Amino acid sequence: MQDDTELILRIRQGDVQAVEMLMEKYKGLVNKLSRVFFIKGGDIEDIAQEGMIALYNAVLTYNIQGNTAFTTYATSCIKNRIFDCIKSSNTQKHKALSDSVPMSVLDDKNMTGLSPEEITIDAEEKDYLHTVIDNTLNDTERTILYSYFEGKSYQSIADKIGKNTKYVDNALQKIRKKLKSALEK
Repeated sequence: MQDDTELILRIRQGDVQAVEMLMEKYKGLVNKLSRVFFIKGGDIEDIAQEGMIALYNAVLTYNIQGNTAFTTYATSCIKNRIFDCIKSSNTQKHKALSDSVPMSVLDDKNMTGLSPEEITIDAEEKDYLHTVIDNTLNDTERTILYSYFEGKSYQSIADKIGKNTKYVDNALQKIRKKLKSALEK
């Protein structure tokens, strides 16, 4: 597989195949970053789509001669786009995104590139969220939630808890409502 710089150069020259290759290569990253938000009445695909748009824009604006790796730059662009969407979603048109609850602080891997102050704030938010989760959810719900954050499929989660995928889907909707309610208090 070609490295990112070669793919970016090909994309900038109009190579559609290179676009597909790069998008496929970073699809997992976009999905991972998108999964850290709950959307009331919406779908994770909405945020993932915004993430893919941000990835494409990152390709167009990335400084190939710079010292920053494309992965780092793309991650930052994707996060910023998602945060901007949530901030600007206070209108009725984007109500689903305005009801989002960020859960990124549960992922220790998101600490890359943060200042000491941001790391401290993230750690405090993480501790708070873990406390809310422990006090709000039962054991099965916590298992489902953490498995979901690990990127496991509904089928994998269902097999783990001995239920079907519909149960997992319903449980995640219930978990979202419970956590949103607990976090609003």
